[in-house]
Amino acid sequence: MCDNCRKKNIQLKVTQEWIDKLTDFRETYFPVLEVETNTSNLVNGIAASYYGISNVGKALHRCKYENGGDFPDWLLRLTLKAFYNYFGKEKFDIILYVPPTESGDLVKKFAEKISKSLDIPIYHTLKKNKITEPQKIFQTNLLKTENLKNVFTVENAQEIAGKRILLIDDIFDSGATVKEIGKYLSKLGAVKIAPLVIAKTVSGDL
Repeated sequence: MCDNCRKKNIQLKVTQEWIDKLTDFRETYFPVLEVETNTSNLVNGIAASYYGISNVGKALHRCKYENGGDFPDWLLRLTLKAFYNYFGKEKFDIILYVPPTESGDLVKKFAEKISKSLDIPIYHTLKKNKITEPQKIFQTNLLKTENLKNVFTVENAQEIAGKRILLIDDIFDSGATVKEIGKYLSKLGAVKIAPLVIAKTVSGDL
């Protein structure tokens, strides 16, 4: 027998102390993006929050799929907080951002704000050479990887050699996109590629 069976309506009153603790946790717990491999110069990155179980996820979904406009500035502040918390005073030469499949210029505009805030030059040169399917429709990492194989290209590729790159995206799921870009940029001579995203899916480790 549970409270529903007994038709008991239990009311819980959350104190301000616990509301503050939950808010603090949400704004200080930044999920690590474990993407380092032996085949590229990609390093582990950081996300500002989780997607799907938070106000961050709701805001992203509204902007991407419900014509909610640009990502709000509070997401920018939270992402910058995650950056400083994880990367501290590490130096980066340029910012690149993941080319969109569905989000239009949302990531581009967000990356421009990151660039301005961190005073790191942004290059608009990372592109896709063909149309790809949204990664979310694939059920396995193998299929996601195949969807992105040899898709990315950089205009003026010679400018990548020797660079430490901060790679911006909105949502991190399996990591297939970031890993594919990391391998490609490493082949061009990038010495470090570090992903910084707004949110990581709860299933991102699967």
